[in-house]
Amino acid sequence: MAIDKRVQRTNKALRDAFRDISKTNSYHDVTVKKLTEKAGINRKTFYLHYDSIDDFLNTFVEELSEQLLDIITAQPFDRYRLETGEMFDPLFDFFDQSREFFTFILMSDEYSFLSRKVENRVARGFTDAIESAFGISRTDAYISASFMIRNTVMLFRMFDRGQVRFTKSEFKDHLVRLNHSGLSTYLD
Repeated sequence: MAIDKRVQRTNKALRDAFRDISKTNSYHDVTVKKLTEKAGINRKTFYLHYDSIDDFLNTFVEELSEQLLDIITAQPFDRYRLETGEMFDPLFDFFDQSREFFTFILMSDEYSFLSRKVENRVARGFTDAIESAFGISRTDAYISASFMIRNTVMLFRMFDRGQVRFTKSEFKDHLVRLNHSGLSTYLD
């Protein structure tokens, strides 16, 4: 179903306004009034689409989680994809292209609660792929999925903050080694 162009413009204006406001305001200082004034829309329009700021932010969590899960599960997950880091390249490209906003949500200490929500949603979705690919228990699959997602986000966070300096190839190598060594006891 196509989304009305007015709704798309409203959502874009709100997102752009949130990006600007969040750079200089803590989460607790972002209000519907500030957001709608910055976006140039009426508060009633905001409330037609969202119940609160949290509801508005949850749309980012849902969208980001779905996009990451689509990348991770685009192909069947198996030992080959784990050992070669085949799924890394599309993830790196996604973060590189989405750096301005989604990277902010995943990397910002102020908005770490959103990052945790994304990590948890992606881990739950990724659990199915691991469970079926390796025939392990649901619990072990969930632990493995959570481990991989958190390691990946943690390494991206360190990279984004300049705490580690890697080429794309070095980054991939570190991620593959970290995930493979940690998962080997579950998946072997």
